[in-house]
Amino acid sequence: MVFGFDYSLVNLLSLVVGLAFLTNGYVIVRSERESLELFVMSLLLGAGLIVVAIVPNVFELVARVLGLELKARAILVISNLTLFVAVTYLLNRIGHMYDRLSRLNEELSLLRSELEEHQLQTEDTKDE
Repeated sequence: MVFGFDYSLVNLLSLVVGLAFLTNGYVIVRSERESLELFVMSLLLGAGLIVVAIVPNVFELVARVLGLELKARAILVISNLTLFVAVTYLLNRIGHMYDRLSRLNEELSLLRSELEEHQLQTEDTKDE
């Protein structure tokens, strides 16, 4: 028991997963593969997990602020809200990816038809 808190294996796992989120977000943004939004989302999730790992009684405060009687209900509310935000963000990203894929397929089809046209013209000029 440190600082009046009872730590367990779950706290250690939360800390490790939180650090993994932070590291992953940093690596993705550093390699310029994704947007800043993904980094912010990873930062919030990672920081939240780290806070819960370090201060396991934080949900008692959250329960009091939200006017809930039980800490378990506060955990449930916060986790559901977090999942809602994450799923909404991911569905939005999937929609954008489908749009981009559709545009790429259209452009590829146009390029193929132009290439075939060019090849036919080249063959016609060789035959003459």
